[in-house]
This record gives sequence, C-alpha cells and structure tokens, in this order.
Amino acid sequence: MGGGFFADATVAAGITRASMAFLGFGTGFFDCDNDGDLDLFVANGHVYDNVEKVDRAAAYAQRNQLLENVGEGIFVDRSDRGPGLALVQVSRGAAFGDIDSDGDLDIAVNNSNERPALLRNDADGGGWLGLRLRGVVSNRDAIGARIALTTGGRTLVREVRRNASYLSSNDPRVLFGLGNAEVAERVEIRWPSGAVQVVENLPGRQYVAIEEDTSR
Repeated sequence: MGGGFFADATVAAGITRASMAFLGFGTGFFDCDNDGDLDLFVANGHVYDNVEKVDRAAAYAQRNQLLENVGEGIFVDRSDRGPGLALVQVSRGAAFGDIDSDGDLDIAVNNSNERPALLRNDADGGGWLGLRLRGVVSNRDAIGARIALTTGGRTLVREVRRNASYLSSNDPRVLFGLGNAEVAERVEIRWPSGAVQVVENLPGRQYVAIEEDTSR
C-alpha cells in the first residue's frame, strides 16, 4: 500500500483457500520456472503429533505445497508437479539453492525425526543468469547487497540473503529467471558498503562471479 502500511491480500491471491488445511513452517518465494515471477513453496507439518484425535480433518504429517505465480498477484496450487511434492512428512524448514548448477532452484526440506528431502527442479524453464558476489569493502559474501537486473524492458530485484526458514540456509548465489531473454542488458549492484556497480550485457545460462569494485 505504501507509507509503511500493508493490506492482507492472501484471499485475493488465492493462497488462503490453498493453504487452509495445512500448517506451514518453512516458506520461501523463489522462481520455480525461470519466468521472472516469484512463486511460493511451503513446507507443512502440524505441531501436535496427536492432532488427529481432536480434529479429524487435520493430520500431523502433511504434504508440502508449490504455489505458482501466474501474474496479476494470483497464485495457483501446482503441488501435483512431481513425486517429490507428493511426500507426506512432518516438514519444518526449506532451503533454496541450485544444487546441480543447472540453472534452476532446488529445495532441501528438513523434517521432524525423519530424513531430509531433496527436491530437484528439472523444469524446462526459460533463460537464466546466476550471480556470485564477493565483497571487498563489504562483507565477503555480500550479504545485504541488492541487485537490479534489467532485460526486455523489465527490471527484477533480488537481495543476497542466506537466511531461510527453520534450521535452513540458502545458496549464496542469486539466480535470476530471464523468461524468453538470453542476455541481461543491465545489472546494477548496490553493495552493503553503499557502493553502486553496473555491469552490462551479460549473456545468460551461466554463473558469473562479480567482485566489488573498489577503484572508485
């Protein structure tokens, strides 16, 4: 809304109906199909192991959810995409990262008293560009840096953040889905030190390491 105010849009976004029957723990926005929009993953699991005795509609172990951003602020439940999302477990945290460096984000889910689940993303998505920032004046991992990538008249903004949900830490690399584009026309990095650095015309479908420029 602006001015420091927020409005509850979960009903209008389609999230309320999709999530009402679950108890979400680990949540994270990520681009599951590299179209440039942020989708939502929710790791579910109840807190009471005997909840079925008091609520027949509830369950201790639950399946996790993938809600796809289809535009205009609307999310659609796509939890039927692959056997990994059909697992019924007591999930707690979710960490996001490209474990096989193939250009899409995978998910590691930690579960209560169970083995973790590794959900590998093999989606046939669009173009992508991954960035690994290294601070010099800023902290080495560039935590807190803000990156604005522009291509095709569209600007995507991401931050370097390691924190995720319960007992989880994300990939330090930042992955941008480029949709139909294959080149990032402009990448502007605002480092934690306050310095601003611009790189232009970066070809997609690769990971690029960028070191903080201290010459200015």
